[in-house]
Amino acid sequence: MSKLKIVQVGLGSHGTGVGVNAIVSSPDFEYIGLVDPYQPGLEEAAHQLNVDSSKLYNDYKKAFAEAGADAVYISAISPVHYEVCKDALESGLHVLIEKPFVLDINEGKELVELAEMKKLKLMVDQNYRYNLHVLDLIKLVQEKKLGELEFVNVQFYYFHDGKPYQHEMENYMLMEMAIHHADLIRYVLGSNVKTVNGKTWNEENSGYKGDPCVHAAFEMELGIPVFYTGTLLSKGLSTPWEGKWRIQCKNGSIHLDDLGQDYGVYLVDEHENVIRVPLEWTDYADVKRVFAEFSSSIREDREPAISGRDNLQTLATLLATNKSSKENRQVAISEIL
Repeated sequence: MSKLKIVQVGLGSHGTGVGVNAIVSSPDFEYIGLVDPYQPGLEEAAHQLNVDSSKLYNDYKKAFAEAGADAVYISAISPVHYEVCKDALESGLHVLIEKPFVLDINEGKELVELAEMKKLKLMVDQNYRYNLHVLDLIKLVQEKKLGELEFVNVQFYYFHDGKPYQHEMENYMLMEMAIHHADLIRYVLGSNVKTVNGKTWNEENSGYKGDPCVHAAFEMELGIPVFYTGTLLSKGLSTPWEGKWRIQCKNGSIHLDDLGQDYGVYLVDEHENVIRVPLEWTDYADVKRVFAEFSSSIREDREPAISGRDNLQTLATLLATNKSSKENRQVAISEIL
């Protein structure tokens, strides 16, 4: 089976890293073009990705028109996601796009409808869903070995000196980082968020226009509460990117944390017996699984596992959190969608 031809738009450090570790070695895709307006960075990325100079573009519209691609991977900065994604879909290309999918819910709806009208696949790279720790969490939640779920607590602490565009974003923490955790909460629990009580805030001289800190109480459609705290201004001890999780059950708790045997998934029963779930870790396994799913959805002509339509629920959760903080009230996800 021949490989699908892919164009990548955005060759910063993250995008290039994904290319090196997931696309170059992919059995499903081959590069037909690279796009970035910054020529020195584009040429450096091409060297790392072993892409010929004849396949380099500074203009994504030209690449979409000339390269002969089947699909595009958009790893450009989030403020340009909407315009690049729209042009890709209008050019007849399947799209895999980094989170946040878009910054405006109406733009997201428009792109979802455009993809469906064009019979194209639109997938969002929420790669944490394919993290092996997360897959273990889902399995344990579904097995209910410790009884029914009662509540969930997720914490994320990190100090991050963001990029210039992130310093100017209105919803910096929500759209650039908490979007991972909100998406995981939906995925692990198998339930959408119903309502949000949220508070976001900034700190003096943080350098950020938008709030880098958030605390939110989510009421899930399945009925249990989830409490989330996150900050990108945290000094001191940091958490891993996936955060620290406690899933409280009737007869014990499930943890994604370090309970004495390194960071991982643990079961703790009502007698405080601690069992660590063994894990075989593979670098970039989550991103490779994203591209494998993207390819399969194209070849099998089906909805991707992390479709644009599904991701509207994640996006709405974060926008509802922002609205709740601004208006000091509980906000229903239905108000956003």
